[in-house]
Amino acid sequence: MKEEISGKTFFGYSFIVGMYWAYFASFVGFITTYLLACGLSSGTLSIVLAVFMLSSFIGSFFWGGRCDRAGSNRKIFIPEYMAAFAVAMLIFFLADKNVMLAACLYPVYGFLGSPLGSNLDAWMLKGFNRNAAVFGRARSLGSVGYAVMMLGLGQLINRVGYHLIPIAAVICFACVLAAAFIIPENAGRGVRTTATPGSPRDLLKIRPYVFLVALLFLCGLASSPINNLKIVILQSVGGDVSVLGIDAFIGVMLQAVLIFMTGRLYKIPAYVMLLLATVFELGMVTLTYLAVSPVMIILGTVLNNISYGILMPTYRQMTEASVSGSLKNTAHAMCDAMFGSFAGVVALLYSGSMMDAFGARSVALLGMGIMLVPVVMSAVALLRNRREA
Repeated sequence: MKEEISGKTFFGYSFIVGMYWAYFASFVGFITTYLLACGLSSGTLSIVLAVFMLSSFIGSFFWGGRCDRAGSNRKIFIPEYMAAFAVAMLIFFLADKNVMLAACLYPVYGFLGSPLGSNLDAWMLKGFNRNAAVFGRARSLGSVGYAVMMLGLGQLINRVGYHLIPIAAVICFACVLAAAFIIPENAGRGVRTTATPGSPRDLLKIRPYVFLVALLFLCGLASSPINNLKIVILQSVGGDVSVLGIDAFIGVMLQAVLIFMTGRLYKIPAYVMLLLATVFELGMVTLTYLAVSPVMIILGTVLNNISYGILMPTYRQMTEASVSGSLKNTAHAMCDAMFGSFAGVVALLYSGSMMDAFGARSVALLGMGIMLVPVVMSAVALLRNRREA
């Protein structure tokens, strides 16, 4: 039986995750559009994002391993977060003076900042004694924080200007940092992991985990060009930065509802959840390809966030069930890295030139073909799992 989690513990983690993702939205959500506004070309941005994703991928293993070796998430999170924030502010204030130098620093932020979300999720899972239902309710506040910031800041930037980015980021940064110092390492009664961490290569021996990582990579490969270059796709059908904020708000709020329902969703077999997530993702890339207006792009974003709202709790659950405690941080980081940064590296190598040659939505057509593979993988795995049951 899961131990009861105190209201103070729940509030503390809900606050920190909500403010962290609001901070993430305030900087990462708008910095690429700001760099474009400062004169960076779309082709150069594509290259910068590819290097950013590669740095994020490397950083995921580095910081996840550090957490496993230290047996602590907070001891790693705080200095990593402070360093990432310093680089973020440097990028913003350099951009209007030397946009190329600012762009070159963005991959440094990827190494420091991108793994923070995985670190925080693993910290919360440990603090909640691996209680998936409580984790889902708290983690949904992260999606709410992201959605509200994207909507509000997107509208304000469109009316007032990009100088609001550092103001919003500083406020959120201060709230997260204060909470990180206050919340205990194990707010619940979880036992600190003292086992010597294994090698990340040991993860390749766990068949359900390898299947999961491969599926996440393919899903990320299909969706990364659309998510990372959404502003380019929106502009191709008449949208702008304010529509980008509305797009994010609507989609992510729906994602928050699904993550909040994690406890109920866990009653559904994991492979059924994977199949549903991949089908919704296929729907997203299809709608994006067929889009003739921003409304269709937004509908695609809704499907994308339904997919992620199902997928993220599912791969957290499967990772917790299949990976030993000494490698959990590394395993969670690898899932996020394969879905986000590594898939993004591969996708961005071709997506920019593909958009230039065949149009902004051409990457969605390729994504449709790619997404057929994880849909089939999920269906086959579900059938096999039911036969073995």
